[in-house]
Amino acid sequence: MTTLPLIVCVDDDPAVLTTVARCLRREQLDVRTTESPVEALRWISADDVAVVVCDYEMPSMTGAQLAGKARMMRPETVRILLTGRNTVETAVDGINQGEIFRFIAKPFDFEDLRGAVLAAVERHAELVELTGDRQRRERRVVLRTSLEMEYPGISDVRRGAGNIYEVESPWDKTAAVGLPSFTSALERDDL
Repeated sequence: MTTLPLIVCVDDDPAVLTTVARCLRREQLDVRTTESPVEALRWISADDVAVVVCDYEMPSMTGAQLAGKARMMRPETVRILLTGRNTVETAVDGINQGEIFRFIAKPFDFEDLRGAVLAAVERHAELVELTGDRQRRERRVVLRTSLEMEYPGISDVRRGAGNIYEVESPWDKTAAVGLPSFTSALERDDL
């Protein structure tokens, strides 16, 4: 079962929330709306939220502040800011606090909003993949370090002519490490 990307919309105006939800209804998205930035942050901390669409001017916190907190909780959650204040200060605040993916001016065009949200969903998938790559690299470094600590020299690989790996026979060292029954005879197929 494939789960739909979760979109959280936050605005202190219920009419805007209804409009945003209606705009995104035709897409394959799970859309949640709230007037409370605190509730949105609870959702972000509990669920894999792909995109947050929030209003800039809200009574309890600005959209930039909400985006900044969302970024700290889940860096892979993509943030879109809706604003009626098309000023440089609004843009700078959004970029500095929340690393906003897109700014959309109110009143917004449905197609512009839909396109921005779908692009943000794609960006979220890319960020999740990058996060997975980073975690795999970190695990690989930890594993290599622990193997090297336990078996010094295990990661020292030399290449010979034509980039052919030169590997010492593992059987030469088995007796030295206390495994005398492990010999080259184990490589035979007739055992």
